[in-house]
Amino acid sequence: MSLPLFDPDRIAAHTPPDRDRYIDLLRVSAILLVVLGHWLAGVVRVDGTEVTVTRLIGEVPETQPATWLFQVMPVFFLVGGAVNARSWSRARAAGEPWPTWVQRRARRLLGPLVALLAVWAPVTVALHAAGLPPAWVSAGIDHALLPVWFLAVYLLTVCLTPLTHLLHRRAGILVIAAAVALTGVVDVLREMETPAVGFASYLLMWGGVHQIGYLWHEDRLPRTPRTAVVVFVGGAVALTLLVTVAGYPIAMVAPGAGYDDNADPPSLALWALAVTQLGAVLLFRRPAERWLQRRWVWAVTAVTGGMLMTVFLWHMTAAVLVGSALHTAGWWPSTGVVDVSWWARRPVWVGLCAIVLAVLVTVFRRFEVVDTPATRVGAPRVLVGVAATVTGLGVVLTGGVYEAETATGLPLVGFGVLVAGLASLGVIAVPGRQNGAHVPP
Repeated sequence: MSLPLFDPDRIAAHTPPDRDRYIDLLRVSAILLVVLGHWLAGVVRVDGTEVTVTRLIGEVPETQPATWLFQVMPVFFLVGGAVNARSWSRARAAGEPWPTWVQRRARRLLGPLVALLAVWAPVTVALHAAGLPPAWVSAGIDHALLPVWFLAVYLLTVCLTPLTHLLHRRAGILVIAAAVALTGVVDVLREMETPAVGFASYLLMWGGVHQIGYLWHEDRLPRTPRTAVVVFVGGAVALTLLVTVAGYPIAMVAPGAGYDDNADPPSLALWALAVTQLGAVLLFRRPAERWLQRRWVWAVTAVTGGMLMTVFLWHMTAAVLVGSALHTAGWWPSTGVVDVSWWARRPVWVGLCAIVLAVLVTVFRRFEVVDTPATRVGAPRVLVGVAATVTGLGVVLTGGVYEAETATGLPLVGFGVLVAGLASLGVIAVPGRQNGAHVPP
């Protein structure tokens, strides 16, 4: 049944009574905080044809503790664990094989990516053919596609859900403890300059937080405010000790070249931040659940959640478009000096980015839901699709989306592998369109 875009009564009527509305609120809040953080963090300098984009926390190191608030990806992976546990448990009960389930989840996750690539690939070719300064083109495109990194890690997490959920059923919290311990081992090995070992921390940390979501799904996390305070304080104390005594960086995201941080790759300090955020999430759970019973509050949360991946993937495109337009018109200073006037312009900048993003979401939100029934697919096809998609994303993101030395300006090998992966997963073959449901599944 098709629902209007915003009808609180009908949205409430179509919401299952057992739906965990707080999970949806956490998901929406986490992504919106990331969006706001990205819009606030960029510092752009333009000198002729040279464009330099740095981060505020690198230019003004005193702002690095703010990343403890804006680095909320642990909350998103926690929520993802709860949602994937629910979805996989239902699939197992219905007899749906894991390759079909993985493909279905991948289609939903990657559908908005197809629209993003379909726009930016030809734009890149056109800008390259127009002979614009490579620094301009690279700065714009690389930052527009910055959010895509998340998809590679999360797709792997989804693909591994049948296995990690099995480990959870057999070992429970011991899996999380092992992930924390192994992250510490990787930190030590990295300190010893062991090459490539840091890549393991991406799955250990993000996958470990995803495991906590399994406990949430089973309602095994504490609900009492006193216990939540203990978790919060324990995480905060551990985080403080790690950055003040153990020498871990303060920043929870990369400040820029020449700086260390705790997210690339994830470290024990990011684990401590995740525990702190878990305590805060548990502390506000009861009042938030009561608040979400209000129909307007739930309707706003549900409608926003139904287009959230589109918001996330296109928010940096909005920033690139606003910045390019203002600079071209001569309406925005390009010195990049972080002074009082720079801070005074931030509200205007954020407001303009929000307006442009609203337009982009209106256009591209139809790709958020792939309205096709699940089909039985073989395990080899799904595994090849996941591997190729993750590899393609990795090649494109690490090497840069724009390559001035090529005929087209695109990294054709990386894009080719990525497209092959998306096709194998059935993402490209299906045009995304809104299925009418404003309550995300």
